[in-house]
Amino acid sequence: MNNITSIQNPLIKEIHSLHQKKNRNELGLFLIEGYKSVFEAIKSGLNIENIFISENFDKDISKYNSEKIFRVSEQVMKKISTTESAPEIVAVAKQLKFSINDIFTSKNPVIILLENIKDPGNLGTIVRTAVASNVSGIILTDESVDVYNPKTVRSSAANLWKIPIVTMTDKANIKNTINNFKKCDFIATVVNKDAKLYYNIDFTKPTVIMFGSEAEGLSEILTKQADIFATIPMNDKVESINLSISVGVMLYESIRQRKFSN
Repeated sequence: MNNITSIQNPLIKEIHSLHQKKNRNELGLFLIEGYKSVFEAIKSGLNIENIFISENFDKDISKYNSEKIFRVSEQVMKKISTTESAPEIVAVAKQLKFSINDIFTSKNPVIILLENIKDPGNLGTIVRTAVASNVSGIILTDESVDVYNPKTVRSSAANLWKIPIVTMTDKANIKNTINNFKKCDFIATVVNKDAKLYYNIDFTKPTVIMFGSEAEGLSEILTKQADIFATIPMNDKVESINLSISVGVMLYESIRQRKFSN
């Protein structure tokens, strides 16, 4: 185990640079903060480059290569962390690279398609819910927030690396691209009284559930590709509910109908 006490250390400067999306993409790395998330990453076999622990850290990480563990000063930990209160452990891991093929390992997939999602906390919460509800994969449009944003990683509660997540740029052909792998029902979630109530929709077939941003909803490009329009009933005094809540409502109806089968 090595010790680092200076924020001018070249490795610390490189790790600090991972706070920015551009550098995360260039280096193909991302940060994992907090013991539970780091422990789950190690247990899951995620490719971890380095681990940084605080001076008072005393938990067991014996399963990880001690040569890549650095005990650092409080000042250094604050430098590499993205939270107000620095955690006791931070890991640097290699980004996962998934393709659309990875989403179709299930014979009867449920897929989430997220368009223009800007809130990293929302995205992380959706990832966590998707893993919990047996979703086959998540598709993001290319204007969405970076999936390796530190807030997304934290909000996913150690689930980010447990589900295939891919980005697609050609929104006009998303349906054709997906249907080339498996024909799916495309469900567009909308705030529209003329749409079908979500619990009256059949989720037992291969399904793609599309969600837009809270501010703008789904674009016309994607709504034109929908086979079914779904809505969640709400009190008239409420304009909308949080996106991650909407996703959870729809996914757990899918679970109910499928009886938690894959």
